[in-house]
Amino acid sequence: GMPFNFLLIIPGILVAGGCIVSTSGEINFSMVGVILCFTANIFRSGKVALQQKLMTGTDKFDPCALLFWTSVPCFLIMLGFSLATEGLEPCRHIGRLQGHQLVTLAQSLGICCGNATMLNLAQLFVTKDLGAVGSQLVAQAKSVLTVLGGMVVFGEQVTVIELVGFVVVLLGVYMFSRIEQQGKKDQAHLKAE
Repeated sequence: GMPFNFLLIIPGILVAGGCIVSTSGEINFSMVGVILCFTANIFRSGKVALQQKLMTGTDKFDPCALLFWTSVPCFLIMLGFSLATEGLEPCRHIGRLQGHQLVTLAQSLGICCGNATMLNLAQLFVTKDLGAVGSQLVAQAKSVLTVLGGMVVFGEQVTVIELVGFVVVLLGVYMFSRIEQQGKKDQAHLKAE
């Protein structure tokens, strides 16, 4: 397997605990939603760990090549799900579109595909630099931005307990980056000797 600094478990627990605290008291809590999110996190973690291994192992892929080679199976999987759930109806609907509607659809799809490509490529570069665990912890910091955006755009209220949870998340991410940075310095010092 890949090397792992076990001191990084502490900030990982802080981030997970902060996420739990920041969602406590949510009116729309759903156990099914929690189970689905937990399952999605397991699969996402496996994916990111595999991506890190492919970018840092003996036969290294660069992020662009890895994105290209993972796009083909992802496309086939999504095509299969689309055919299984919707059949050919989307194709028939596209076939009925006329001139301007078709151009608008093509432009919209192009913009969406471009955005998805850039986001996936950015995620691969972050994974390559921070590792699988680091990229997942840093990604949790976006929840703070999501809530701040909700406060500004929708006028949502944030409780004190949610604020405490977000501070704990940010503290965990900060601790992770400091511990990992120190570990890299220690490794470089050992190699120099």
